Amino acid sequence: MNELMVKLRILARAEMTLFKADAQRRSNKASLTAISIGCIFVALVFVNVGFFFMLTDSAVDSRAAFILAGGNFALAVVPFLLRRQSKPGPEEAMVREIREMAAEEVVKDINSVTDEIAALGSGIKQLRSGISSFSGGGMGGALGALGPVLPLVIDLLKKSRK
Repeated sequence: MNELMVKLRILARAEMTLFKADAQRRSNKASLTAISIGCIFVALVFVNVGFFFMLTDSAVDSRAAFILAGGNFALAVVPFLLRRQSKPGPEEAMVREIREMAAEEVVKDINSVTDEIAALGSGIKQLRSGISSFSGGGMGGALGALGPVLPLVIDLLKKSRK
């Protein structure tokens, strides 16, 4: 049972490690997405400013706003590209292998315990059938035949001690 507890602890720690790694990766992806969305909003603001200056006949100012908007759109693409490249590392693959091995060992231990319980159950059934056949059916059983002889044996043993 002690080995089973060690295997369960290994399995639980592997699961926790994988959970933490996955949470870290998701957190990084969420922050990169937030940065991209922020850059897109700033770019949209500069597009609006550019259209404003274009409508007010200020062509130099509108070109500058559109250039800044283009730069912000380009900056918004970079975090999305970085986000797509975040994948599990070799450490996480190793922890996954450890988790799989521990899970297989736990399943083997549980199967062996199940087999032992089944063997114990069949042993109890055999014992029960042996007892019922020994005492079985009133006078026809072995205990029924020994019934009248037992008081005689007890009396003989008492007399032999005196």
